[in-house]
Amino acid sequence: MKPILVAFFNPILILLVFLMLLIAPENVKANEILFHFENNLLARGDKSEATEIKVILDANLVSFSAPPVITNSTTLVQFRPIFERLGLQIRWDEQNQTIIGQKEETKIQLQIGNPDAIVNGKAIVLPVAPTIVDGNTFVPIRFISESVDAKVDWDEKSRTVIIESKRQFASKDGKFHFTVYGLWENIADITKSVDTGQMDVSGAQLAIRYFKYTLLLMYSDSKADNSIKNLKLSEYLEHVKKGRNIAKKEIIEEKQTKILGFDALQIKYVNRNDWDKRIDTLLVFESDSHFYTILNPPTRILMKALANNFKRFLIV
Repeated sequence: MKPILVAFFNPILILLVFLMLLIAPENVKANEILFHFENNLLARGDKSEATEIKVILDANLVSFSAPPVITNSTTLVQFRPIFERLGLQIRWDEQNQTIIGQKEETKIQLQIGNPDAIVNGKAIVLPVAPTIVDGNTFVPIRFISESVDAKVDWDEKSRTVIIESKRQFASKDGKFHFTVYGLWENIADITKSVDTGQMDVSGAQLAIRYFKYTLLLMYSDSKADNSIKNLKLSEYLEHVKKGRNIAKKEIIEEKQTKILGFDALQIKYVNRNDWDKRIDTLLVFESDSHFYTILNPPTRILMKALANNFKRFLIV
């Protein structure tokens, strides 16, 4: 499992959340995506496409007019579709036969036939040089993706390159800044709806969703509030349980843990308040000024895979 990395800096609290496929080793999300695309191909009776190299970027298939190829164990793809999908602005230097791609502070330069690429002024040796085949310019897809901080996996069985782009979010109060990988979206302003599993996330400081499968929510309560300012952490947990209607009989596990040296309490419980019964994990901890609640409720699809794999918090 890819962990969440949480870093506390004073006075700014920075949350770095590195979530790639959340549930490796089972790799449930990747398998769900691959299963979807392979079924579509087989349903059309197109067996040849099912064996071709495919590229999936943030759960969506990338289309190429010329199919990707493998040269010396390196996957090469047409440069323009992958550059555009990764958000790179493209410039072509005809005189020097050089592709220039730029995204924010990243500048990539690749010259046809030259194994030396340049990223932000630094030379990098490529496993295979960019090349032109039948009028199409091909470039190493892993190098391009990783140059813009995307995560890349290769699924040998389905011959699929799986790319998850880097996304950055911030909490409503500006105290949290975090980075995630993949098809995450900010849902902090969505109220109760089918899309959020009948959960009210409008009061969350952080609320993100991965591919409609997994939610990561964080709430905060100021200790200046008279109703909680004198509470111990264990008492605050009871306060949260009461507010969320978590009955004692529904709690499967309750234990102490640590977040960056801070004492924390974690519970796993059966949530019957939603449209579908499921097992949720809830964690509380405190700073000098606030109590925090982290809630990561899996949907039924991922319940089994996530049951013993709630994100670990590590010191950076």
